[in-house]
Amino acid sequence: MSKNERMVGISRRTLVKSTAIGSLALAAGGFSLPFTLRNAAAAVQQAREKVVWGACSVNCGSRCALRLHVKDNEVTWVETDNTGSDEYGNHQVRACLRGRSIRRRINHPDRLNYPMKRVG
Repeated sequence: MSKNERMVGISRRTLVKSTAIGSLALAAGGFSLPFTLRNAAAAVQQAREKVVWGACSVNCGSRCALRLHVKDNEVTWVETDNTGSDEYGNHQVRACLRGRSIRRRINHPDRLNYPMKRVG
């Protein structure tokens, strides 16, 4: 059996064309216009969220500023302070990963919510 007998009905040109069309279809599926329903739903969700300022308190002493997105009294997103200028020589202090993970520590089920009383 030769190569031509195995690939009956498809030429190299047809294979390249179909591959190009398929890759364009996959690439076009990832793009969206700015006025799609996804962005409208995200805007409605952001309208329900409240942004408050907090500080990192993970024993490093720097107290980096954090922007906390709060929805239904629960922190949903944590950002660092990005409102200042970030010029050479005047660097902006941003929170480290320990500070950004404050959301996990606040909502963790093993977190102490009140002082413990020694029994016994």
